[in-house]
Amino acid sequence: MKSITAISRRISFRPYCYLSPSIATSAVGMLVLLLPQVFMLLLTGSFNSAFIVSLTVLAAILADLLHSFFSPHFERSWCVALVQGIIIGLLLPSTYSPVAAFIITFCTLMLSKYAFGGFSSAWVNPAAITVAVAYFLDMTAFSIFQLDSSLLQTRNAALSLIQEGAVRVNSFDAAVTAFLNKSVFRFFSLAIPEGYVSLFWDTCSIIPAFRFNFITIVSSIVLISLDIIDWVIPTCFVLTYATLVRLVGPLVTGGLALQGDLLLALLTSGTLFSTLYVIQWYGTTPLTPGGKCIYGVIAGLLAFLIIGIGNSAVGYIFVVLAMNILSPVIQAAENRAVQATLKKSLMPRLDALKEVDNV
Repeated sequence: MKSITAISRRISFRPYCYLSPSIATSAVGMLVLLLPQVFMLLLTGSFNSAFIVSLTVLAAILADLLHSFFSPHFERSWCVALVQGIIIGLLLPSTYSPVAAFIITFCTLMLSKYAFGGFSSAWVNPAAITVAVAYFLDMTAFSIFQLDSSLLQTRNAALSLIQEGAVRVNSFDAAVTAFLNKSVFRFFSLAIPEGYVSLFWDTCSIIPAFRFNFITIVSSIVLISLDIIDWVIPTCFVLTYATLVRLVGPLVTGGLALQGDLLLALLTSGTLFSTLYVIQWYGTTPLTPGGKCIYGVIAGLLAFLIIGIGNSAVGYIFVVLAMNILSPVIQAAENRAVQATLKKSLMPRLDALKEVDNV
């Protein structure tokens, strides 16, 4: 009797368990890892950007609340709304009008819920479409530093950018660079010049999502290791885009063959941030490994055609929107492939069962 009582105490009335984190858990994880980006804005004195983020978050919550009022069956998720609001705010320039940012975010999110479906059925990334609308309404606000054509022809365009003062070198850069060269890179007979640490730490871009690449890299490791986001699409995208930048980029800019600058491409256009938080929003990507690979490869190709070798303010947003249009086609193809595979594997078994029943 004691053993039965002990076993009964361990019985749970929850019959299901998640093989991967739920949407609610994933949203919480993304929110926690987005907060350091916002905290860094306050730490670096970027109060206008922090104010814009707070307004876009408020707009996202209000849009979610109002939509749930008119749609009783809509399942409201505060964490998802917070994540959307933070992503939108971080992708808007610090020079953008805060009032305009609030109005655009609220109106676009409300319209997107009706035009493209609610959370479970949306096929267009709401954050991407919001930033695109903001861009078309005020293109001048998205003007980031310009690169001279001769600079793009050099092997280390990012280093030239640092030396020209487009990227501010932090006071701790020299000490950290010396430490890394002495303790890490000397084993590979390499030495990095001063400025690269600052490029990873804070590019000082007017668009906050482009700034803190080191935090974004750490966040990507955490999110992928916890299975909060899938690794297939980001990996296929980065490999495709980086390969094209390295091999084909010099042919476009007239630079040295096979010497495209990967750091310039990955660190100056919000590529890492958008690959982590934007390109694979819920409901907008294929589900099978093959479909995800195709999605990532095509996205990498489009990124090279739209963003080029870097230094684009909104190029990635249009890559995402283009993939949102192509994604249903990829999903339809993968559905047919899955159905064909199931039919091929199950039909013989069904026929065998019918023969047994007939006997």
